Amino acid sequence: MNYGKIIVTGSSSGIGKEIVKKFLDDGYDIEGIDLSDNGAFSHQNYKHHQLDVTKFHQLEYLINNIEYSNENNVLVNCAGTREICPIDELTLSLWEKIFSVNVTASFLSGKSFCQNIIKRKLNGCVINIASVSGLLGEPNRTAYVSSKHAVIGLTKQLALEYGRYNVRVNAIAPGVIRTPLTESYYHDEFQLEKIYKGQFLPSLGMPEDVAQAASFLASKGASFITGSTLIVDGGWTIGKDL
Repeated sequence: MNYGKIIVTGSSSGIGKEIVKKFLDDGYDIEGIDLSDNGAFSHQNYKHHQLDVTKFHQLEYLINNIEYSNENNVLVNCAGTREICPIDELTLSLWEKIFSVNVTASFLSGKSFCQNIIKRKLNGCVINIASVSGLLGEPNRTAYVSSKHAVIGLTKQLALEYGRYNVRVNAIAPGVIRTPLTESYYHDEFQLEKIYKGQFLPSLGMPEDVAQAASFLASKGASFITGSTLIVDGGWTIGKDL
């Protein structure tokens, strides 16, 4: 049984890749968008688009011309990037790059997706992958932290603007998740100790944890949830171990 269509940006690695796997298991057709030319999947229900999401006109064109489903449609904005440097070394060009990927691309794809759902009188929802860095400050990540705060604000605003058309928009704020981007943490005793001390569950966060959350937010079980940020962080944001 086909449950609908899902569009995933950042589909070839990390959280995005796991979301694709989960929604394939759930019975969706997938349109994956990634800078990489490696679709990472050989599956009849997966179609890969090699695209830089900061090529905004190309991104909008793709969102506008995808074949949508008469069942359910989901957009997951997962493409993201970050910087690790002191604020004194953060250049305007790097700041703009972080915001282009993390915020502007999500705005344009989200707006285009919602407008297509409304125009075609279809069912659909948007899931933005934010971060606990969108709720807290963090050293040496000024642009990233600011951009993820913006993603949460964008989520609320899209939910407010399009809710009247029964289009839901939510965000997920993962904590430290083991992906290729963070793999080095797990081979550094000091970093690993910081992770365990920073959260209140003994298990480590995995991409599957975020994919399960995305599957729930796309389901009928979440039909009255919009404008929310679902935190998936093992307790990272609930307090400090004083």
